[in-house]
Amino acid sequence: MRLRPFIPLLVMVVLACRPEPPRRVDNPNLGVAATFPGEPRLNKAIEPTPFGEIQWFDVTYVPPGRLDESFSISVGNLPKGKEGGSTPGEILATMEGWLKYRLGGITRIDLPAPQGPGFRYEAKHPSGRVIEGAVVLRRGRLHHAQATVRKANDGRLRAFIDGFEVAP
Repeated sequence: MRLRPFIPLLVMVVLACRPEPPRRVDNPNLGVAATFPGEPRLNKAIEPTPFGEIQWFDVTYVPPGRLDESFSISVGNLPKGKEGGSTPGEILATMEGWLKYRLGGITRIDLPAPQGPGFRYEAKHPSGRVIEGAVVLRRGRLHHAQATVRKANDGRLRAFIDGFEVAP
């Protein structure tokens, strides 16, 4: 049997299966820090929200070959005006409602005062994937971390969500 032509293919498969080293990202411009499972990318997008149109700056990591998993932080300035609420409580309630609408329901856990104002949440995707996130409101900005993984006991999920920080 002649294996020689398949050796480059086997090497590529083995290299593609190696896990990437975790990457701590501290972005002072966005005021966030988190430990991603690999090298994230910075993107910018404009999205209609219950607050009006928001320009989000996203730091996102999607594992190679895994379109069903993602780790992202989105930071956006709230538009001027009172659409979506004018107090932190109203704004966070609007964000919670928007997440419930988008994810089909969430379980909310308020953050302790030094980490907030904000909340953590959990959701279950119809496919069985686990979605966890955190929302923090600071300096007129929404800071939103969210991870989608296949199993709740995924260590990458814990490192990402538990290590998510927003600058005071």
